[in-house]
Amino acid sequence: MRSNYNNYPYIVDIYVPDEAPPADGFSVIIVLDGTRYSKLFYETLTNQLRNRIKTEIEPAIIVGIGHQEEDIPKQRFYDYTALAAEYHFPVRRGRAMKEVPAGGAEFFMDYLLHQIMPMLYEKYAIDKKKVSIYGHSLGGLFVLWSYLAYPNVFYKYTAISPSIWWNNHELLTMLQHVKNCYSTPLYITVGGNEGDMVVDAENFFEKANLKGIKSELYIAEGENHASVIPTTLSRVLRFLKSTK
Repeated sequence: MRSNYNNYPYIVDIYVPDEAPPADGFSVIIVLDGTRYSKLFYETLTNQLRNRIKTEIEPAIIVGIGHQEEDIPKQRFYDYTALAAEYHFPVRRGRAMKEVPAGGAEFFMDYLLHQIMPMLYEKYAIDKKKVSIYGHSLGGLFVLWSYLAYPNVFYKYTAISPSIWWNNHELLTMLQHVKNCYSTPLYITVGGNEGDMVVDAENFFEKANLKGIKSELYIAEGENHASVIPTTLSRVLRFLKSTK
């Protein structure tokens, strides 16, 4: 589904529960890097639904937004970073980052809000008040940026191992300027073996709490930047379920 805002042809995967929707419609979970994670997300959800009395998990439509495989390194960096006067590409894990185009987050948000969501509302029975977003790494960075810039757009926000380090920790500066208490639920998870990303997540969480932001932090001990995803999916689903 090509974007009207940056002309990029995204891969959109939609997983719909094989059952009748509730009276208010299904809740929706938008999964960034969908070609990597949306199928895993849906399979985990389906498994949990087999015994929903105990798991208390509810059916939801999973919408994966992904990139063409050959474009992933550059396009996701552009989509998930906000516009800035200048960009700092740091040394990460002993290697200098290669400079790539950045600053397309607003265009990507416009795509989600003004193309993806209207399409979903037209095709499926959806509870418009319960559309959540999930992102990992740079996708997690986008989720946190979205939370600070658009705190009331999504029902719940989930950032997994977010790249808070990006651009000299610009998100922490952005967080400092928050004036109103945000009540929208925010969930942050990071693998215990992720080094400075754990420190960054804890720092963001502490500062968010001081601002009165309704946030949760879970550190998955023994997990790394990749293993944290399947390890925490059930926790994420419990967080994202609708509140009665």
